[in-house]
Amino acid sequence: MKQEIRKRILAAIRSIPKGYLKDAVVKETVRCVLYGWLKEGGLQPVPAFRNPRYPEGPVDIVGVKEDHAVEIAFCSNPTIELANIKSLERVACEKKLVISFSPNKKKVEMSTFFLKPGIEHIYVYQE
Repeated sequence: MKQEIRKRILAAIRSIPKGYLKDAVVKETVRCVLYGWLKEGGLQPVPAFRNPRYPEGPVDIVGVKEDHAVEIAFCSNPTIELANIKSLERVACEKKLVISFSPNKKKVEMSTFFLKPGIEHIYVYQE
């Protein structure tokens, strides 16, 4: 699953002309790729999902089953951010993933200390 997501995101990013590749563009591209991937998997994608009982910001997108239960949640940023981890912790589901897309591998590696048990990481540019 993680490799498939990473490959799809990487292909989508590489199809965008370099002059347009800003962090906000990549973040929205990741969300679009995840939307399609969740739909193909039989889940209903819900962008900007936030648990209303908590003040933390929304996660980028979740996949919801027919019974309205959240199956999987995603956040993405150039590096792993504490705010994303806190938001993911507040979503009641088993699968939680944070996606990083900074071309600076060292920055991404330094930010992995924010990861917590139960939250998986996908680095888009991982070899």
